[in-house]
Amino acid sequence: MVLAELRRRLRTIFAVTETSDVARRYFSLQVFDGAMVGIGIIFGLHLSGPHTLGVVLQATLSIALAVFISGWTGALISERAEQAARIRRLELATLRELRNTLLGRVGSIAVLLVALVNGLTPVAAVLAVSFPYLATLHLGLERSLGLIGTVTVSTLLLLTAGAVVGRSTGIGVLRTSSQMIGAGLAAAVLVILLESFF
Repeated sequence: MVLAELRRRLRTIFAVTETSDVARRYFSLQVFDGAMVGIGIIFGLHLSGPHTLGVVLQATLSIALAVFISGWTGALISERAEQAARIRRLELATLRELRNTLLGRVGSIAVLLVALVNGLTPVAAVLAVSFPYLATLHLGLERSLGLIGTVTVSTLLLLTAGAVVGRSTGIGVLRTSSQMIGAGLAAAVLVILLESFF
């Protein structure tokens, strides 16, 4: 009951502020970005290692924090400007002051929600991709098992991001998912090639 009401309110906020497509786009892009960053972290550490659990965890959390700050700040600044411009257009059309109305306040809430999506989504993706490798180190298992787990999770995340983009744009789930998985494989190969020079 409470979740249904919360979902209804969120849908209303996104509909009134016209930000549902923006939030969905940020989500899919940031899943992609987070998965790619996770691949880079784990492959880079694996190939330059062996490293202790503490080193891998510290690197992962540091990068996740930086990704959150980047995503949150970028979305907050850009979406705040977009909502301000939208309110100005509505004020010109209605010849009324709207900043301190319900419409203006809902716009501020939408900005925070979109910024949270843009900040937390890549963090969740980075942590999800890194988790199998971290778990392997914690349990003292063969590191290659963790690498396989990382590749599996990142592939699933890239498939998800591709499906969201494909469904929302009508381009096709298979096509967009294949493109994203191809980019993930290319990132892994480039990291391997880079490490081979050092």
